[in-house]
Order: sequence, then C-alpha cells, then structure tokens
Amino acid sequence: MGLLPTKKSEIGSQDPKNLIIFSTPKAGKTTALAELPNCLIVDMENGTQYISGYTVSANNYVDLYKIAKALKEEEHNYKFVALDTITALEEMALELAAKRYQESPMGKNWQGTGKDILKLANGSGYYWARLAVQEILGWFENQSFNLILVGHVKDKSIAEGGTELNVKALDLSGKTSNILSAKSDAICYLYREVDTGNLMANFGDMNSVLTGARMPHLAGKTILLAERQQQDNGNWQIKTYWENIFPSLKQ
Repeated sequence: MGLLPTKKSEIGSQDPKNLIIFSTPKAGKTTALAELPNCLIVDMENGTQYISGYTVSANNYVDLYKIAKALKEEEHNYKFVALDTITALEEMALELAAKRYQESPMGKNWQGTGKDILKLANGSGYYWARLAVQEILGWFENQSFNLILVGHVKDKSIAEGGTELNVKALDLSGKTSNILSAKSDAICYLYREVDTGNLMANFGDMNSVLTGARMPHLAGKTILLAERQQQDNGNWQIKTYWENIFPSLKQ
C-alpha cells in the first residue's frame, strides 16, 4: 500500500481545537466562558471571584505546570480549558524564560530575573520569552480538551497595499502573537452591541480586526455568542450560544 492518499479525507470535526478570544476588559469573556459546558477556567487575573463556574487560580508558571499535569494525569470531564488570560500568561512566562536562559551555556553566569530578561542585548530576551510562552502552552496542548486562549485587545498598525491601517489585535508581543495566531484554528474578537448589549463574536467580518477561522461555519462571520434576557423578577441573566462556535454541543 502506497503512502499517498487515493481519496479525499472526511472532515473530522467542526469544533476549533485551538481557539483565541480577545476583547476589551470587562466585555464579558469570563462570564460567557463560565456558561460553556464542562469548561475549566484557569484564572490568571483574579477575574472569576464574581462568577460561578469551574475555576482554578494560577499566580505563576509553576501553578500552570501543576494544573496542566493534573489535567493530564487525573480523571476529569473537562471538554474545554480556557487560559484567562494569555496576556497574563506572557508576563508569568518571563520567570521561566530567565530560568531557561540561565540553564543555557550563554546564560550560565547571568544573575538576572524575569524582570531583567527583556533587557538582554540585541533583543535576545524576547526570543527566550517567546520560547517560554510556547513551552507553557505546550503543557496544555495535545490533550483531550479544546484549548481556549483568552486575551485583551490592542490597537496595531499594519501596512496593506501601501497604506497604513489601524486595526484591533491580540495584545501580545509581535512574534508571539503571530506564532499563536498561525497555530490557532479560529480567532475571534468579542464586543457588545450598543443597542442590545448582546455579546458578538467576530471571526473576520470586519476589516478593522485581525481575526479569522478555518471552519466554514465561522470564517468571515459575526455570530451571536450571548444575549441578555430579563427575568420576571426584573433581574438580567445571560444566555449563551456556544454551539454556534462548537457544533458538537448540539449533539
């Protein structure tokens, strides 16, 4: 039997295995994630104390390692794991970057800390920081669950057709953002509609945002993720539609 395929493969899944979500602070990312079935939120910004959900706190890269190890070795029913936020994770990774640099031949006599790693000559500290972020994410990747990276938004200037454009993008250092974006299956920008307060997920429907998706049901679209519904007692509750992103939830 030859190595080359003789017929087209079938689609394995429509769910994004690696999803990036970013928005402005307090837009409702974490609240919506708490409503995602069987989702563990790894909280790195103390943002889950006012919500009810499956949450675990991480204050440094050691905590993240222990959580990833537990997810691999302990029995659990989590289908989704959300790292909230990747922006905070990048900051935590600096201590690991310093450790890995000190373990290298060139850094064996270096006495700095994570606060100093980015001060290395010729910008080499950013290389070590980038490797540290990828190492931490590697602890969580290739496991049974879908991985969701939650981030903040930043304004970014890009050149297109000789014109400089201002767009909204994931708040990470340049090369790290590019690497994670390339590895992800889908990237969306969450925002609230002014009139309704509904939470919308943009997967490439707006030219002013760096988003996109490989899945046809998401690519180039803006979909409803959550809406506010008023109860009989006058209070408001959030109803989410995660099945619009993860079709397997409909089953």
